[in-house]
Amino acid sequence: MKNFLWFTHTNIDCSTKKDFSFDLTPYIKIFIEKELWKKKRYRTEYNFEFEKENLENLKSIKINFHLKTSPYSNCHEYEAVLEQYFPLKKIEQLKIVSSGIADAGRIGVIEVQFESEKIVRKNLKYKEEKDYEKVLEQLDEENMNSWEESNKLKSIISEFIQFLTFNLHLNFLTQRYSFSFADKPNPSGFSLINENRHYFYENDRMEMLSHYILYELQNDNLDSLMDKTSKFWTKDINSIHFFLEALKSNYITSTNFIKLVFTLETFFGKNVSNDYISLVIPLIISNNISDMKKHREIIRKSFSLRNEIVHGNILFNFNSSAKSYFNDIRNDELFFELKNLIIHVFHFYINNDLYLRKYNVNISHELMFELLPKGINYNN
Repeated sequence: MKNFLWFTHTNIDCSTKKDFSFDLTPYIKIFIEKELWKKKRYRTEYNFEFEKENLENLKSIKINFHLKTSPYSNCHEYEAVLEQYFPLKKIEQLKIVSSGIADAGRIGVIEVQFESEKIVRKNLKYKEEKDYEKVLEQLDEENMNSWEESNKLKSIISEFIQFLTFNLHLNFLTQRYSFSFADKPNPSGFSLINENRHYFYENDRMEMLSHYILYELQNDNLDSLMDKTSKFWTKDINSIHFFLEALKSNYITSTNFIKLVFTLETFFGKNVSNDYISLVIPLIISNNISDMKKHREIIRKSFSLRNEIVHGNILFNFNSSAKSYFNDIRNDELFFELKNLIIHVFHFYINNDLYLRKYNVNISHELMFELLPKGINYNN
């Protein structure tokens, strides 16, 4: 049995400021039954194809969140977190620092156990990395097989990370969190494989846990949500793909906003007008006339801003202090309003079991007529 650890920065916070964890082990069996390995590779990173055997070799997966009121970079406090998982002396300090983990304000740790007969590769020391013969020794068949297995494992783990973050977004709506937006992308992280105290280290920088989400224990409905979403997670659903792409980082630009608008459009078929979308969405997610008017205005403004970006060749800043495109709502507020509206649409799909149908279902006249007899409001 081998242990795999993946350390990265995270902006997933907790209202109590206490460390917390999620055990995703029960979903391994579900994803095997649902044939996760057949799912379309849609990520641009960590999208190595894997097989059923690789998923079956996974025995446990847990994601831990370590929080502090000050950055871990202060006085090298990040080392105290790392020391909980492995002896720091086993890895050259320069390698760890090069991962960017020292700059983290919060640290996420993915903790995995898996079965493998492959060798644990050996890290070269700084001076050895300049020796061509020693470098070439790392390219033999055994090392290459181990490298391939590791890439497949990271691809599987990335699915579990995105599965968790998707459900966190569904559970916790976000308001005015633009204080977490960064002015540049800043991926960080490294992975570590351990077997019988033999360690292999790799820089593995990512941003999949870096978008701000405030976890609140009193509002935690994750078990129920993940029970439902796990049943369709292995399907190819473009809406989920665009949604997670828009929210995988805390570096929010016009591109992220456009992807959110794409997400809204993917719920519909081809050649559907903006006016039809702005009419139908409020009908299926609103509880009253006031909410319907509000949601319709959000959709209209989102399409208007998207068109200005795409056709007007203007890039907008989504920080709270940026100049707004509209007089009555800031750009960052519109971003979050659109995000929350899309989350309501996801709930509409989930509560009506639309993702469990044999074929992907678009919002259409036929669907509306089908649902009208029992009401189309999903009753938040």
